[in-house]
Amino acid sequence: MPLPLLAVSVLGLVALGVLALLAWREVAAARAAQHDRDVVTAHWESLVMQRRDLRLAVDAAGVPALHGRAGLFGYVIRVGDEGPSQGRPWACAAAITAASSLTVRRHGDASSTLPDLAEGLRTGDDDFDAVFEVRCDDADAARACLGVDVRTAMLALPAAWACLDDGGLRLDLGSSATAVDHALVDALRDLVVAVGRASSRAGAAG
Repeated sequence: MPLPLLAVSVLGLVALGVLALLAWREVAAARAAQHDRDVVTAHWESLVMQRRDLRLAVDAAGVPALHGRAGLFGYVIRVGDEGPSQGRPWACAAAITAASSLTVRRHGDASSTLPDLAEGLRTGDDDFDAVFEVRCDDADAARACLGVDVRTAMLALPAAWACLDDGGLRLDLGSSATAVDHALVDALRDLVVAVGRASSRAGAAG
């Protein structure tokens, strides 16, 4: 076989090998992601069976979500876009909204991109301020929201961040979806109720 044809054949075989390897890696990654989702689903199923305030839903892609209720307020626990093996669990209470924006981030956290709000705020609670950085665009509204019940609930959660604005209450729930347990759900319920009440009072006053 002439040398140019041999070189072309070799290059073609290498290209086919690379494509096969990439396809295999995609299949392996998809299987690993599904396995992780199955592990999370099984863990959350066990949790739901022991509680009356949670419901498990799994979408067509096999992605689980926990639907809960705390008093008048509903919330959903999901896993980040990267998937249960790498993403972090987070909660959203879409019905709890605020006219102004407020973010709470654990000092040193770099796991999330939050709105860049101009005003920093200290609550006067030394334990809370030592753990969390607060930023807002309305200091009075932020202080009204961050009452003692909210601060206590935030300290009880492994949350790296929380955000409240017109899109609802959203917060991180730690590094692992399989670490979502009774204590974490109870602390989340306390936070949802406390923020919901503060938001309702602010709405009534406004």
